[in-house]
Amino acid sequence: ETPHAGGAGRLPEWLSTHPDPGNRAEKAAERAAKVPNAAQLASGHDAYIAHVGGMTFGEDPRQGFFQGNAFLHPELRFRVDFPEGWQKANTAAAVVAVSPQKDAAVQLSGAGKLSPEEASRKFFAQQGVKAASFASGTVSGLPATASWFEAQTEQGAVRGLVSFVAQGGTTFMLVGYTGAQKLEAYAATFQKSFASFGPLTDPAALAVQPARVELVKVPRTMTAAEFNAEFPSTVPVETVAIVNGLGAGGKLEAGRTAKRIVGGTLPKK
Repeated sequence: ETPHAGGAGRLPEWLSTHPDPGNRAEKAAERAAKVPNAAQLASGHDAYIAHVGGMTFGEDPRQGFFQGNAFLHPELRFRVDFPEGWQKANTAAAVVAVSPQKDAAVQLSGAGKLSPEEASRKFFAQQGVKAASFASGTVSGLPATASWFEAQTEQGAVRGLVSFVAQGGTTFMLVGYTGAQKLEAYAATFQKSFASFGPLTDPAALAVQPARVELVKVPRTMTAAEFNAEFPSTVPVETVAIVNGLGAGGKLEAGRTAKRIVGGTLPKK
């Protein structure tokens, strides 16, 4: 298992805040009994579709996207390389990469408006965390601190490297960690990844925009393929069919308002 600092043995927050699964079926039946006859209900399709035009479709690359091993963030204007071959994910809380053996991880997250020195002191104020060695300097010319550390967690002892870097008025935390006996095997990987952190300067990446929904009045009855040929999308035709609620062999009726997806292509590496 990938080591992490605490949290083991506790119910995940999302689980504790959801309704008791034991009574969900009963509650659903009660709600269904109160719904009027379906024939009396308006679908609200026209009112709904009017609000869809211009909406973002899929993930917003301006909030960060991967380009190979590199993670680029156009809004915050930084980039960083994660280890090659590691499994990567961009979540709301952090960007994480896990080793193929699932015995080490690198994580990038925000540390707010604290200076790198203040953020480092806060990190080492945590119970069970202690510095092995400390350095203050720069990463890609940005103010930064870096320290090897040891920590006692509910899953055992871990060791790693943590760095706090100031970029664009925000301090970011880069932390790499593994089991206490495996740090030597991953130390160079952590250092290489951290050293790659720097400003994002690629104009194409800085200008990237998300894909958006555009509404089109269907001129005549058309299949999804025919619609896509006349009103091209930047997503596969299969996705066009799905967003328009078309099953196999389904067609868009003349006069219907349909959805196409435009924009959102990422810059080439």
